[in-house]
Amino acid sequence: MTHSQGSEYIDYRSGQLHLRVLTPEESPKGVVLMVHGAMSNGRVFYSSGGRGLGCYLADQGYLVYVLDCYGHGQSHPPLSHREEHGQYEVIHEQLPLVQRLLLERHDRPVHWVGHSWGGVLMIAALARYPSLLEQIPTLILFASKRTVRSWSSERLLKIELAWKRLFPWLGQKLGYLPLQRWRVGMDDQSTRFLMDSLPWISDAHWLDEMDGFDYGESARALVAQGRWPATWFLAGAGDKALGNPRDVKDLMEECGLGEMARYQVVGRRQGWRRDYDHAGLLTHRDAAHELYPDVLSWLQSPQWLADTPAGSQG
Repeated sequence: MTHSQGSEYIDYRSGQLHLRVLTPEESPKGVVLMVHGAMSNGRVFYSSGGRGLGCYLADQGYLVYVLDCYGHGQSHPPLSHREEHGQYEVIHEQLPLVQRLLLERHDRPVHWVGHSWGGVLMIAALARYPSLLEQIPTLILFASKRTVRSWSSERLLKIELAWKRLFPWLGQKLGYLPLQRWRVGMDDQSTRFLMDSLPWISDAHWLDEMDGFDYGESARALVAQGRWPATWFLAGAGDKALGNPRDVKDLMEECGLGEMARYQVVGRRQGWRRDYDHAGLLTHRDAAHELYPDVLSWLQSPQWLADTPAGSQG
């Protein structure tokens, strides 16, 4: 490991947001912000032992900030039945707050990287606040989908039964979802976040739950104006429900990116070592050897491409 790690806390509401800061030994080549998905936290991108995409990029010279959204990871306070916040706060408050902080500190562009639902919230924040786009040159999205249209036994269990039926009932009963205690996912989840997400998963139109703002329409308009960052959508071939390749491609097309973005399915048929699953795109040891170098190359020279074959196979 050729980088150092530390934690920074940003005052937010009645608590603090946690940023894990991965600092390279040399002068940074660039700045990266990473955001986790639902039922998760920032550790999907790093470990104290130096594993993870965030650590790899820091070892390669990038200054990496990994956000724990409010109530997740090392942000304070931890979730409880007293908390009342959801995805709205991530879009309207947390992402703009952190981006402003990084721009003020470094006065240079910030590359955005999202996993799963975190990528959806990143797109929503950019569509809602176009001024953010001025200093975001690239957007990399791992297994990010909005709607779930593909069918599989995993979808029936994880989406239709758990996320849409069981979890809302438990969340209303307990006040939040203590998923760590149940050994489901990496982190707990607020009930309101869950309830906020349900219409997005199913509805044809991507509308804000508070004021009806149309995120899809705004994203398409910004893409048409040439203001959108170079974007790369990755989907694991073994991801059957949480980031199914078909659903990931639907999100890309909903944003009006079509052939303009890079879309890549990561699996054996495409020349990779394995059919990566939802978390494995970031956490599997093989990803560190064959996928991380491609991420580094793309940050250095982003391209607007359609589906491309596997790159580095080292």
